[in-house]
Amino acid sequence: METPILADAERAGMLAALHAIIVGTLSTLKRKGLLTAQEIDQLFEAGIVTFERGEPDDTKAAARLTLEILAQSLRD
Repeated sequence: METPILADAERAGMLAALHAIIVGTLSTLKRKGLLTAQEIDQLFEAGIVTFERGEPDDTKAAARLTLEILAQSLRD
């Protein structure tokens, strides 16, 4: 019998998986010279601006934090 996954754990797992995919994809594009560090920064800034429009404050804060963590992962 399977153990049910709690909604919070499911969301955290999906976020972690998304983080891994995005960092891996952008790192590969950067390593291959297809994206510059400046272009990656612009992508994340565009993502932040998108969430500034019409989203509830807690959603904006979560999106900003997630995008900042992803961007930092690519700078390391």
